[in-house]
Amino acid sequence: MVWGADEAVQRVQDDVRRAQQRAERYPALQSAIDGVRGKAVSIRRDLSVEVDAAGVLRDLRIGDGALDRGGDRLAAEIFELMGKATRQARVDTLAATTEIMGDDDPIVKTIAADLEARNAGDELGRSGGIQ
Repeated sequence: MVWGADEAVQRVQDDVRRAQQRAERYPALQSAIDGVRGKAVSIRRDLSVEVDAAGVLRDLRIGDGALDRGGDRLAAEIFELMGKATRQARVDTLAATTEIMGDDDPIVKTIAADLEARNAGDELGRSGGIQ
């Protein structure tokens, strides 16, 4: 396709406008991602974890009753809850990014692909649960 000078200038102006619009949304996106928290609670409700958008543990609550399960079982349950919370944080990150940037933004497609790949990897890495 051959463009004339006017079309080329218009295309560049459109690209610049779109880039500026994206840049204006980045502070809101960063704020939303900073606020993402994935949470998971044990069936007995005596363990809870909270992770951020990157899956970093931000809060861990261990009730006295949970200690009766022993160290190995408790550790396994904490890791299982962290996995659940992290998966939720990934979903929430994608939702926030989609809401702020729009469905057709390249960053949304990247995060969606990453979410799918990580969740598939999580499924492969499961040990079969707590014994």
